[in-house]
Amino acid sequence: MLKSLALPIIALTLLSACGGKPLTFPNMPIQATRAYADSFQDAPFDTGEISVISAEHGEMHTFTLRPCGDMLVCGADQGSVIKAPDYYVVTGAYAGRTFYISSGGDGWVKRAGVLYPMAWN
Repeated sequence: MLKSLALPIIALTLLSACGGKPLTFPNMPIQATRAYADSFQDAPFDTGEISVISAEHGEMHTFTLRPCGDMLVCGADQGSVIKAPDYYVVTGAYAGRTFYISSGGDGWVKRAGVLYPMAWN
């Protein structure tokens, strides 16, 4: 009986040492972060088209990006996609916009030299 209680007590003691705050690793190498994203987060275009939402100048904008060929993505026009180390970069699908799409559901939209945060699903 005492042995069966020892493990939960040890685990709770260790958890209480955290003070309820999540563990962070500020000096984690970027390669580890990239490996995590590639292994455990959703990648864009894995299951087909994605929907993007972004706020530009305080207004919400939505976009649909869908694969339409090898390294091609279609939106309002046909554009291209390349895989950079941290982002899928989509150009040409919507005039004047470049999409930097990261694994896991977020990224950036660049328009007229300004970056706007975005989310995708």
